[in-house]
Amino acid sequence: MDEKQKKKGGYSYHITDEQIERYKQIPIDQRLEWFEEWQEFIYNTLTPEQWETLQKFRRGEI
Repeated sequence: MDEKQKKKGGYSYHITDEQIERYKQIPIDQRLEWFEEWQEFIYNTLTPEQWETLQKFRRGEI
């Protein structure tokens, strides 16, 4: 990764083509249900301070 591609803070990960193909085989309603459940879990478990820290992390500020 060259200097232009480096980001300060945040996170990154790698997904293989095979992982993408497996994910595409999951019906859209199951994918949306999983997303909604995860979103509800995060919303119900994080304190306001933790939520703000998470948002800063996602924006690459920390």
